Amino acid sequence: MLRNDRVARTMLGAITLSSVGVGIHTLAMGQLLYGRTGSPSAFAFVLTLQGVAALCVLPVCGPLVDALNSKWVYALCGLGRTGTVLLIVGVAALMPGTGAVPWIVAASALLAVFDNVERSALFKLTAHHVDQDHATRFNSLIGVAFQAGALTGMALLGLILTWGTAEQALMIDILMSLCCALAVSRIRLTANEGNPPLSARVLTKAVAGTVGEWRRMLVRYRGDRTVFLMILLCAGDFVFALGLSTLVIPLTAEFYGGQGWYVAALEATFAFGMISASFLTRHLVSQRLLPVWLCCQAGAAALLALGATSTVHFLAFFLAGFANLNSLTWLLTSLQQCAAEGDKAKMASLRLLAIGLGTAALMPVVGHFATASLGAGFWSLAATMALFALGAVRVARRHRPRNTEAGAARTGVRPAAPVAAG
Repeated sequence: MLRNDRVARTMLGAITLSSVGVGIHTLAMGQLLYGRTGSPSAFAFVLTLQGVAALCVLPVCGPLVDALNSKWVYALCGLGRTGTVLLIVGVAALMPGTGAVPWIVAASALLAVFDNVERSALFKLTAHHVDQDHATRFNSLIGVAFQAGALTGMALLGLILTWGTAEQALMIDILMSLCCALAVSRIRLTANEGNPPLSARVLTKAVAGTVGEWRRMLVRYRGDRTVFLMILLCAGDFVFALGLSTLVIPLTAEFYGGQGWYVAALEATFAFGMISASFLTRHLVSQRLLPVWLCCQAGAAALLALGATSTVHFLAFFLAGFANLNSLTWLLTSLQQCAAEGDKAKMASLRLLAIGLGTAALMPVVGHFATASLGAGFWSLAATMALFALGAVRVARRHRPRNTEAGAARTGVRPAAPVAAG
């Protein structure tokens, strides 16, 4: 289906390359900080600070990305990520012990700036340059590309740590970010995004008009409150995935003697769950099933809180990945369809703002309970996802897609049948 869509194929390849580095980066950073501090709360704090950084940059980046060429924004963010990870490697190599931790945390916050602007650019690039008949399939394959790359990164990390250090492993992240930036910069786009020629005046106007742009967009959607609820629900899938990444290291330490390959194996099982779900998106990615997938994620966290065997742990991680991809894909595709032509990047920024806010507000809670006990950490994650599932029930009942029935049939995002008021 995507065979003739060159932009879609190139972007999936670039995302796969980038995610090889991300797969290494996430686990290497977790291991690095856990090894230097002995506490899962250090990595949770990094994730919290990244959420705060997203809240600071996203109000401006939406209008800015809408005013610029999405391809070049994406490529430049890849270069920015390269420099930031290189800074983390340098600091970690030069400063032993806990002395490097504050500097690593600060650099991670800068990394979040580039990552969130890059995601806004990807949202806009997809909306303008990927055939809308392929939108749902492409958005599900983004998750597959990410997980396939992350699996490769985890495997590489295991090999590197056999003979080297986490700091050396992060050099692969640097290389992959460079390759991703180069691949995207070479894409030939044919569709017009409607951007004026780049100039200092255009950039100044985009930043200065931020408040007005947001006001006009919020007024445009004020009659459809479920859209804003959908934006808030986007935080759930990311908080859940980040929570698992935070808790998988102490889980391995408690049940598997801290063997690093168990960390990679559990994360790989989550990835296999997402990849398995990608083959069934036509049947499983729907509005009515959204609460089910969020409840499944809550159930997976509960299984991890209760289970003490490897069978339960691996089953829970598979279920978590399977459900996570389905809910994430429906929310992403629906928001792309809801956004007007001039609002693509701003809608992406709202979505990422919700993710940043959710991360900043909820990851400290997960980290706090995880410090008390591993089980308490997983129970806090389960309770969090149960709350998101309650919001999803309202979306499943009330949301009315802006696209027509025919358009819904093409994209695979099926509108709910009419329900009685109340």
